[in-house]
Amino acid sequence: MELAEQAEKLNRLVDESPQEAIRQALELSGSINIDMLKAAILVDAGGLLKDFDSVFKGVEIFRLVVGKCKENSELSYNLANGLHALALSTRYEGYSWYGITEKYRLEARQLYYKAAIDSEATHDTRSQSFTNLGNLLWSSYRWVEAYDFYSQALEENPENGVASSGALKMLRYALNQGLGDPGLVKSEIEHLADHVKQNIETIYSYSGEYGVNGITGEITDIRPVQKTEQVAHIDSYEGFVVKNNLTLSPTIHSHAHGSQYWDNINIASVVSTTGSGGSVPEIFAMVNVLKSEYILARQLLFDACHERFKETGNYNDTLDYACYGVNQSALALAQRSALDILDKIAVASLSYLGIDGAKGASMKTAWFKKVKKGQKSRELAPVIEEEVEKGNTALLAMTEISRDLSNEQGFLAIKQSSRNSSTHRFTVLHDMGLPHENGETGCVEHYRFQEFARESLQTLKLARAGVVYFVQMVLIRERRLSGERDGVSLPLFVPSHEYIRGREE
Repeated sequence: MELAEQAEKLNRLVDESPQEAIRQALELSGSINIDMLKAAILVDAGGLLKDFDSVFKGVEIFRLVVGKCKENSELSYNLANGLHALALSTRYEGYSWYGITEKYRLEARQLYYKAAIDSEATHDTRSQSFTNLGNLLWSSYRWVEAYDFYSQALEENPENGVASSGALKMLRYALNQGLGDPGLVKSEIEHLADHVKQNIETIYSYSGEYGVNGITGEITDIRPVQKTEQVAHIDSYEGFVVKNNLTLSPTIHSHAHGSQYWDNINIASVVSTTGSGGSVPEIFAMVNVLKSEYILARQLLFDACHERFKETGNYNDTLDYACYGVNQSALALAQRSALDILDKIAVASLSYLGIDGAKGASMKTAWFKKVKKGQKSRELAPVIEEEVEKGNTALLAMTEISRDLSNEQGFLAIKQSSRNSSTHRFTVLHDMGLPHENGETGCVEHYRFQEFARESLQTLKLARAGVVYFVQMVLIRERRLSGERDGVSLPLFVPSHEYIRGREE
């Protein structure tokens, strides 16, 4: 039988009888292409049945092939699918599932991201990689990041109904959490439902009949409404913010704004102790600083990418197509400023939770016990673990960001290394070419300007997600605490800074 015929037959069996598909796949042997088909069926059918052993066999085949062709993004994507399926095939028994599956999910996120940003990969591979990265992030409640990646998947393939269904799910979650403007969120959900129904064919090609049935079943209660493009009268900066979904707002999807204060995510109230003397808790000052520093980093990124800073220096040309000047330095500053926000989120979180050592906390280490010599995995500190086990999903999301930043295999590790470079060493950006070595001493690190700008944008999105998770973490905890307290409980509401200063619209 021809390979194409075998693939069609087995893929049909995956939907009709996954167990039989596994049995027949195990009998396959031959060329590398036969091995790839065998692995794909074992992963897909095994994933449907949550058959860990079958998925594991498929993963091992993919890993052998990827080892021979490390630069092939499609193979990396397939291996990531297998690792994700391994995690989902691991029995869920509360929070312990995250520790047991950490190594699978960590590697899968890195491989998905690698395939998603590979300029040599096809649009389909990049779109599917962004989509599945979003799915994987959602499994640990990183819904803001997931929404961003679903949006990027749609940029790669505007007909990707799996991505629009994922984005819809994230907005539904936000609505159920009481986050965002209900009217705006519901309207976008209806637009996304229409997009899903218009792209069933793509859903089938990406996810098969099982995927179609699952996705369409989730939106039967939504009235689909076609989206009409409205041209908003906004300046180039706000256009950049809306296009890239950078608004610091609980309504996380892109939309134009009627107010000059459109970065309006805030903590509404916290329960204050009677001994506080009526002073405003520090957490409000912390949120204000987090917001203002994010907004400044965003403005820096925009101005640097559009070369809006006036240049007053002249520089020696190093004859390697490097770019020097205040705009390049501003871009590096925007990137590290955005990453610095994550460390401040860690400080604010430990301070709010009443954990010692908050002042010196960092996003990479704040949540965990001290690692013992020879220990590879990191365990959550008792207070953090207790809060997560009580249902604080936003805190879980922040601990998972930390793992991706601090682990060499994490897909966010590159952001940490580039921040360290621009802070402690010398970052040089190039508009053409790129030296193979980082200079004579290793003190100068080279990046392509466009790639550095893209990663800086992603870092800004990450900082935005971190701020949203932090606010959500406080919201979840305050709701729980208010239900646990006996007697009279008086929440402390804080007035608008703009109102107090006489700048309210």
